[in-house]
Amino acid sequence: MDCSSLFFYALEKMRGAKKHVTCLLAEDGTPDPTDPGACRVLWEELPTVSASDRDQLELPLTLAEFSEALHCMPTNKSPGMDRLTVEFYRVFWDVLGPDLVTVWDESLQSGVLPLSCRRAVLALLPKKGDLRDLRNWRPISLLSTDYKIIVKAISLRLGSVLADVIHPDQTYTVPDLSIFDNLFLVRDLWNSGVETVCRSPSCP
Repeated sequence: MDCSSLFFYALEKMRGAKKHVTCLLAEDGTPDPTDPGACRVLWEELPTVSASDRDQLELPLTLAEFSEALHCMPTNKSPGMDRLTVEFYRVFWDVLGPDLVTVWDESLQSGVLPLSCRRAVLALLPKKGDLRDLRNWRPISLLSTDYKIIVKAISLRLGSVLADVIHPDQTYTVPDLSIFDNLFLVRDLWNSGVETVCRSPSCP
């Protein structure tokens, strides 16, 4: 539960640099560097939200949005460092809700989230096997509920423009869509392809 230090920030930076993709291997096994021009073309052709939608997205979050986010959050979850649960916020929302709006507005002006939203409790959950082996433990981060409410409210607002920036074939983690839709699509395409081949003159 110690605060992060420059040592850990530098360590994570080094790890991130090792994961940076600078080139791919060509079919003959030789390095094929990425083309900056092709990258720019790809980025320029990415879908974007309209100017009006962008202005709406950048407005400060309202008490109604925070209330909706709290209502959508699951209960009976482990709390963060402050030990305040979703159930607690729901009971005392009339008191805590306006304060959370004020904190969010100040965070937007300062560009920094409050300390409670920047800390997490790391807990180890046993997986299987010999628990004396550290690899048989799974670490999880327990975040404070006020941070979860803010994140959920932002997520709900972004969800209003997802259809404008995400391709219809992208179904994974998209609300009201399922990855099984793509599986059915692949199945239908495969079946239609098989039928086309079997209808060719050379088909026995």
